Parts: sequence; structure tokens; C-alpha cells
Amino acid sequence: MTIGVGSRVEDVRLGILYMVASVFLFSIQNAIGKWLAQTYPIPMLVFFRSAVALLPSYLFVLRAGGHSVLRTNRLGAQFGRAVIWGGSNVASFFAYHLLPLADAVALTFAAPLFLTALSWPILRERVGRARWIAVSVGFVGVLVMAHPSGAANWFGMTNAILCAVCNAVGTLTVRGLTRTESTASIVLYTALFMTLMAVPFLPLYWLTPNLLDLALFCSIGLIGGVSQYWTTQALYYAPAAAVSPLNYTALIWGSLFGFFVWGNLPTMPMMFGAAIVTMTGLYLLRHETFAARRPRPAPVALGTRQ
Repeated sequence: MTIGVGSRVEDVRLGILYMVASVFLFSIQNAIGKWLAQTYPIPMLVFFRSAVALLPSYLFVLRAGGHSVLRTNRLGAQFGRAVIWGGSNVASFFAYHLLPLADAVALTFAAPLFLTALSWPILRERVGRARWIAVSVGFVGVLVMAHPSGAANWFGMTNAILCAVCNAVGTLTVRGLTRTESTASIVLYTALFMTLMAVPFLPLYWLTPNLLDLALFCSIGLIGGVSQYWTTQALYYAPAAAVSPLNYTALIWGSLFGFFVWGNLPTMPMMFGAAIVTMTGLYLLRHETFAARRPRPAPVALGTRQ
């Protein structure tokens, strides 16, 4: 099934299936990225993540109707999304390299908090008292996870939070893109622009991988391209309220991969802080859902009586 601009078929169960599969693939990508970052420079990971993703992205374009779906009058907005997504990728690879996998995943869940906090300065959307209270409580959870005692890797923590900020800004700035652009074109333009931005850094950081590592590099791009497309498919087939909470299953996968591959166990501060951030994110999602469902008073025409 493909997505076209201007048509929509709602299928909540299919949307949930897409989101569960997408989060699982993203978790595998994160684990592979953490493994490769122990040996190879981050710019190489970013390049392969975007360059190899061009292949599945192009196949999605062909399925969506061919080259005609790439026509756009919003190339600047497409490039801006790629810059933000590229920043998110760089920050996430640094975070996964320097932190236990579950810790990095938990910190990136601060994205809904930044999404709410940045709604006013970016979109001039009103942020009510309930939202500000939730954001404040959520940031307390972030501070708990960040180990204010100084025992944590601050560069890794900073990159995890920067990844969350980029995700929030990207969500806000790209909101209007899907109104005029197809899913396939957005995914392909993002991969294309990210690849072009990464190429100049390759001569400075290139380290020739062996065959096994080359296969892992390619798998990052393939998995990333498919999972990104599946996320967009999930949000197409089902409301965000139905599928967004499934993002938190990444904590489960991150903890399992972190334990079985690296022997990492989540600390008590990390689990407590992650619980605060998760509950705050779910509260914000519930709050926005009910706000969207609240009926607005219909305008009264002049000369009529209520």
C-alpha cells in the first residue's frame, strides 16, 4: 500500500503494526551504530546511514507513482528538514557511542517536552499552564537521568539531549510538508541532502572497513530508510495518539540489546528519571488528544437565533 498526497485511508491496527516494527528496526540500527562507533569515526556512520538509505527511498518513490512525486516547490523546506535530521543523526550516534544504549534512548524521549516548549517560539502556538507544568516535571526527570552529581559522561548526555531537541524542532518545522509533499519524496530528499552534506567530511575521517563491518554499515542505511518510511506510514494510517506511545517500547529493546551485547544494566536514577519522562510524555499526548477532540463553538450567522 502506498501513500499519495490528498488521499487517506485510516487503519489503526495497520498503523500500530508499522510503528512497532519501525521502533524495533530503529533499535537495531542504534545497536549497530553503537557497535561500529567503537572503531569508526561518526562521519562515516552518518554517510552510510544516509547514502545507503537512498536505495529503499528510491524504491518507495517508484511505488508511490514514479519521478512525478519528486516535483516540489518547497525544496528549501526539504533541505531544512535534512539539516535538522542530520544534526539529530550526528548527536544520536555520539550519544549511543558514549552512553549505555538504554540511557541514550531514555534521554531522547525528552523530545515531546522540547516539542511543547518550542511550540510558541517556532509556531506561535499557545502553551497553556497544564503543558508548562508537564514540561517542568519532565525536565526534572531529564536532570535525574543526567546524574547531576557529575558521574555521567556529559558529552554523551549533551548529545542525547541535542538529539531530542533536533527531533522536536524537526517535527515542528516539517508539520506542513506532508500537506503538499508525498511521504516517499520527503524520505528521499532527506537522505539525498544528508548524503551530500556528509561527503565533504569523508576524506578527513575515512577508515576502510573490513567486509563484515561494511555489511553492518550498509545495514544501518537500509534499516534506517525502511524504519523511517514505516514511521511515516504509521502516522498516515493511524492517529498520533494511537501509535506515538509505542515509541517507548524502544526502552525495552535498548535495555535488552545493552545487556546482552555490552552487559549494561540501567541504574536506579536512570530508571526513575526515565519513568518520569515517559509518564510526562504520555500525559502530554493524552492532553493533546483530548484538546483536539474538544468541540469548538460553531460561528453564529448574523440574523439567526441560538
